[in-house]
Amino acid sequence: METISVTRENIKQHYRENRKEVENRLEEFSDLRGSSDKRKFNELVFVILTSQTEAQKAWDASKKLIDQNISEEKTPQIADLLERCEVSYPESKAEYIKENKSMLSQPTLTNPKRALKINSRIDEEDLKKTRRWFAENIKGISWKGSSHFLRNIGYGNGFAIISSHISSQMCELGLTENPDLPEEYREYVEQEQKLREFSEDIGIDIKALDLVLWSMRTGEIFK
Repeated sequence: METISVTRENIKQHYRENRKEVENRLEEFSDLRGSSDKRKFNELVFVILTSQTEAQKAWDASKKLIDQNISEEKTPQIADLLERCEVSYPESKAEYIKENKSMLSQPTLTNPKRALKINSRIDEEDLKKTRRWFAENIKGISWKGSSHFLRNIGYGNGFAIISSHISSQMCELGLTENPDLPEEYREYVEQEQKLREFSEDIGIDIKALDLVLWSMRTGEIFK
């Protein structure tokens, strides 16, 4: 696919041409709000795997891990599947998956059962606090990953997902001075605010803007 030049007019035109598909994808995300802890863990694993890996390969691997119950296996077995699915850094990501699943399954005072407890970690009244918790406590994701995860399960409509693609495009648009990814929380929210103001200026919700910009780079409206 030929990459589309990132200009305000091209973004708006691309959105008009793909609006229905973008809205359908966002509706799929919203439908996951009421999903099980296991289904949400599938999305969390996907986000962990996307780092330096093609999104489709990351999704295929995460589906196999959950559907075949391989996430219950030991770390080497998980790493082997990730390597076969061409996921980058399979050993490290396998460790993240095991450690995160263990941490999220710890018994609590309100739920002494040893089972996944992702839904109970989501505070619908304070999603900023929820994003901070996932960014600071889940291994293998950052502020971008936490935003990505919450968006994919229908809770991150007000968050920006500043990936390397988006950071580069923000620089092309003159919103930032360099294409470097934000590393600290302060840098992330500053860039997020710039992208939010840009989305308001061009009339595209920030929840849709990520999908539009991503598809301009990759040719697909995915996750």
